[in-house]
Amino acid sequence: MGIYNFKMTKIKRILIRFLKYFFIIHLLGILTIFIVPYFGNSCKSNSDLKKFDVIIVLGVPATDDCNPGSIMKDRIAKGIELFNLGYADRILFTGSSVKNNCNEADVMAEYAILNGIPETSILREKRAENTYQNAFYSVAKMKELDLISAAVVTSKPHVKRSCAVFSKFNIDFSMFGANNPNNISKMQLLLWKFIERMILSHHIIFGYQ
Repeated sequence: MGIYNFKMTKIKRILIRFLKYFFIIHLLGILTIFIVPYFGNSCKSNSDLKKFDVIIVLGVPATDDCNPGSIMKDRIAKGIELFNLGYADRILFTGSSVKNNCNEADVMAEYAILNGIPETSILREKRAENTYQNAFYSVAKMKELDLISAAVVTSKPHVKRSCAVFSKFNIDFSMFGANNPNNISKMQLLLWKFIERMILSHHIIFGYQ
């Protein structure tokens, strides 16, 4: 009986030690996610311009029937708003087919045309599969057309990470956050913000793809 109690006590100590280290590691991970973006974020929205060469709207997957979902609609709406306010005479929609066969740039462009944007004012970048590629290919398109400044539109939780990415490229830009969808819950919004912080922390520590 004494040996049994000794073994159980030893197992209990090992289990407590494991749980303690597990808790410490995860606590450090969570603290990293919240602290790193504040002290290591290279986001520099570097322009005070009120008139830009182009408005860049970052893509997000469309629905499986190739229609814009709520997040995409909100981003397009913000781009249209800036266009109508005279921030730029052209809109560049950027995004490939990531989660289905629907090209994000095409879906966004067609929706913008239906909402009054002239097709002659629309540019399409159809290769980007992530935020870094959104910036890389959009800036490449800008250079082809001798454009040097951009109003960059994305969802509000995505602004900080997008800003950090675009600051890696030699253009004048400012970030503009689209409204969050009405059909998203507070818990979903908190989770979205947490994931964005986590990805941004990873980028800052390990670099960008």
